[in-house]
Amino acid sequence: MRKILLGLLCCMLYYNISAQDQIIKLPSGKKVVLYSDKTWDYFKTSRVSYDISKIKDNEIPSFLNQGIIVKASIIKEAILLYYQGWRYQMPIPKSRQACWGNCDGRTTWWYGYWYNIKNNSFSRSKPKQRANGLYIGDDQNQKGYYRKGGSPSKPTKLHLLLSFSDG
Repeated sequence: MRKILLGLLCCMLYYNISAQDQIIKLPSGKKVVLYSDKTWDYFKTSRVSYDISKIKDNEIPSFLNQGIIVKASIIKEAILLYYQGWRYQMPIPKSRQACWGNCDGRTTWWYGYWYNIKNNSFSRSKPKQRANGLYIGDDQNQKGYYRKGGSPSKPTKLHLLLSFSDG
């Protein structure tokens, strides 16, 4: 990975390439896309191998969590997040008294968080989509941290679609 990044940097310096959504071919033959927001990704002709243009309300693909009544726009966003590696870890009760809707301040919960299985990054808030289509998190890792003071907010439908853990 370091060799690829070093080779990429050398190519940029040698050819004086600015990162304005440029496609660069590495010595290994692989192509890399450099985005204007200083992110990069391996070049693929299609980022999503699932046709999201034909999605309808409540037609949830099998790779997402099932059993949710949801609009097509949320399903499309979930598919894009899924293919970029983003998943959601639901908040989990830590104390015996903790349960959804219990506002008792003495209860304790493990935080919920977003994580990316492709690049091992984390986000406290939902990753934001950049102009280039990539979703970028806020780099806040809440894994292993807990909060006191009643149950967290109920999960959104996007959380439910991308969560494969109990909470």
